[in-house]
Amino acid sequence: LFFADDTLVLLKATASGAHCLRKILQLYEEVLGQVINKDKTSVMFSPNTKVQVQQQMLAELGISQLACNEKYLGLPVYIGKSKKRMFEYIKQKVWARIQGWQEKLLSKAGKEIMIKAVAQAIPTYAMACFDLTQGLCQEISSIIGRYWWSQQDKINKIHWVSWEILTRPKRRGGLGFRDLYTFNIAMLARQAWRLLIFPDTLCARVLRAKYYAGKTVLEASVKAGISYTWRSILKGVNLLKEGIVWRVGNGTSVNIWSDPWIPRDISRRIITPRRGSLLLMVAELINPITGTWDEQLIKETFWDEDASIILALPISQDIDDFPAWHPDPKGVFSVKSAYTLGIRIRDHHNGADASTSNGEASCFDWKRVWRMNVANKVKVFVWQLAHNSLQVKKNIARRGVKLDTLCPICQRFDEDMGHLFLKCKKMRLCWLLLNLEEVRVSFLQLSTGRDMLEKIWTLQDEIQQKIILLLWCWWSARNKANAGERMKSSQEVVSDVFYHMNAWNSANHQKNHSSKLSGSQTWKAPPEDFYKINCDGSFLPGMCRGGWGFVIRNHLGQVAAAGVGPAAYLLNAQHAEALACLKALEQAASLGMQRVILETDAINVVNALGGSCFDRSSLGMMFREIRANMLYDFSVCSISHCPRVCNSVAHTLATMGLNCESPLIWMGDVPEHVAVMVSSDLPGHGA
Repeated sequence: LFFADDTLVLLKATASGAHCLRKILQLYEEVLGQVINKDKTSVMFSPNTKVQVQQQMLAELGISQLACNEKYLGLPVYIGKSKKRMFEYIKQKVWARIQGWQEKLLSKAGKEIMIKAVAQAIPTYAMACFDLTQGLCQEISSIIGRYWWSQQDKINKIHWVSWEILTRPKRRGGLGFRDLYTFNIAMLARQAWRLLIFPDTLCARVLRAKYYAGKTVLEASVKAGISYTWRSILKGVNLLKEGIVWRVGNGTSVNIWSDPWIPRDISRRIITPRRGSLLLMVAELINPITGTWDEQLIKETFWDEDASIILALPISQDIDDFPAWHPDPKGVFSVKSAYTLGIRIRDHHNGADASTSNGEASCFDWKRVWRMNVANKVKVFVWQLAHNSLQVKKNIARRGVKLDTLCPICQRFDEDMGHLFLKCKKMRLCWLLLNLEEVRVSFLQLSTGRDMLEKIWTLQDEIQQKIILLLWCWWSARNKANAGERMKSSQEVVSDVFYHMNAWNSANHQKNHSSKLSGSQTWKAPPEDFYKINCDGSFLPGMCRGGWGFVIRNHLGQVAAAGVGPAAYLLNAQHAEALACLKALEQAASLGMQRVILETDAINVVNALGGSCFDRSSLGMMFREIRANMLYDFSVCSISHCPRVCNSVAHTLATMGLNCESPLIWMGDVPEHVAVMVSSDLPGHGA
């Protein structure tokens, strides 16, 4: 093997093997005239190789140097019984890096960036090959958690929000920190995906011959004596199985009842009971004469929930069945989507699923916290406010800490968030100076920080920004006073509010008038020797049906042909858009048109037909068919994207297709209301 700047030779540890290798190396030297430098050559033995055998091989090869490296290219060479000890160096790297940050004055937003970009990236390299164990990942997460909640004067601070919540996405109330072990398994699942999709690579052939001969990687299982690397990849296989879906081509290799082949979130397998059905493979559901689904057989065999999806699946008898990744719209595996799936499975097992964990938290619009027009450090403060995790004295006392709970500013009442932000004497003056007294009074009836934020979001944008900055500036002033520094006056706090408002708005001021779309966008005619096809689809989600429509025009804007039609079985809106493209191209080909431009307002369809990136999606078979038509039926055929305003004629026709019982084709003449829209697209109309 030629790897990096090394040449690796692998052989069985026997004297005969060493003799054979020496002969090969001698032949290499004689033929090429290059002499191997044995001073730079070393031999590495597995731990169970006898000392006598090692000495025999070293003598036979004429090499005196024995490689004793514990790591090669940054990864452990040998994995012993103590996995924790073997990967301890990763934990030490994270700890050493965080120790260097302790003395830096970083805000919470700064800490968030350092954790995501550096600390949680350190283990990634090893995670791609090894299971770092859940225990080690938890220890690393604990180090990161302590750093997140620490302050410069105190390292061991209270963890106000659990690590599980911190690892949730920001849209679900977390901060998007990684669950390291789940990410580890997602990285290993990527290796399993490569073995599945590229079975003819050298690595895949070696592993298949040794561990799962005659099977796919999805059928591999844990056995005694397997290497730790392979044992780690098998954990990734388990996650891979949770997201794999089979795309049906000819249906000969997909089992109807046991394989996941239904592109559906709740269950990728058939939910209809098999009962006494003799059907086994998906190919038996396809009409061998027409190459399409046997609609009557499917409706008689399956429940409506299954039948409607099956009949909507595009198929092709010329293509073999192949696996795809269901969590990704393109059907291609990514670590990001695998990690998201792993988090969803984790939360489900822990009973902390987003839909059932906390009704109040799930109803709260966390996205608005991160869309606010303030600095990131202020957004983190608002996030803490929403979680009731600000270190006010009443909150600290609830954690069992004995302390004086009086407000450090007025020294009159216990300090909770209601008193600190709404009732404290100096803070009330701040609200008054900002002309927000009525708003403050309305907040007095609210009981939680989330209620206050939801009330704030009903106000004007400028007032929202002013209130949020007031709360943050007051919190900063309170913290300094609590630490023994001088407490700012109400006038100084208000001045800080206006300063931060002006600074932020000035830094983010954008002249976007040039980027706004002009109102004069119109349909453009094709070149003289081309036809332009505009197509569109309509979709009714609740009924899984829709319609399609297209119009073909020449360089003068005159209609050459147009058509509409219904679509009985559709997977999604993209399916309707792709079907419209297919029908339009078929009609253009039947009319003998050779040079055409296909135009649609569906950007995903444009991307799918412009390359192979969507070929593993649920509509991959249809995209392949359309591309084949574009290649073989026309001398020139290109596809482009246009805004909806330039596709209004096709959009109207697609809406008509919803209510049609059968397809309608017009040659030249179109319905009057459509003709009016065609005329409005002509150059100079309405100028």
